[in-house]
Amino acid sequence: MLATAPAHAASYTAHPHHMNKGSAVYDSAKKTLKVCDMAADGLSVMATIEDDHNVFGYNMNSGKGCKTYKPKLQKGKRFTLQVFNGKKGQAVSGSHGTLVYGIA
Repeated sequence: MLATAPAHAASYTAHPHHMNKGSAVYDSAKKTLKVCDMAADGLSVMATIEDDHNVFGYNMNSGKGCKTYKPKLQKGKRFTLQVFNGKKGQAVSGSHGTLVYGIA
């Protein structure tokens, strides 16, 4: 008899490109987005996550740790997650975040 491992839902991680300070992780099992900024450098980590019909934006202030959000993505739909560094709600020049694709 063969044993099978339990199925696991995926998690998807994105980091700001170039500056690489912070991260965002979407856990499709928990349907949560955890946005982290561990560097007290005056910048904040900004994340966007969107599916075909919804766009959600989140901002984590610099050096404050992590915060968890519950974006209402459509189950089973493809989404995009992008993270970049910002200041006062605007992306910092040179901080083009990685673009991650996943299934909600």
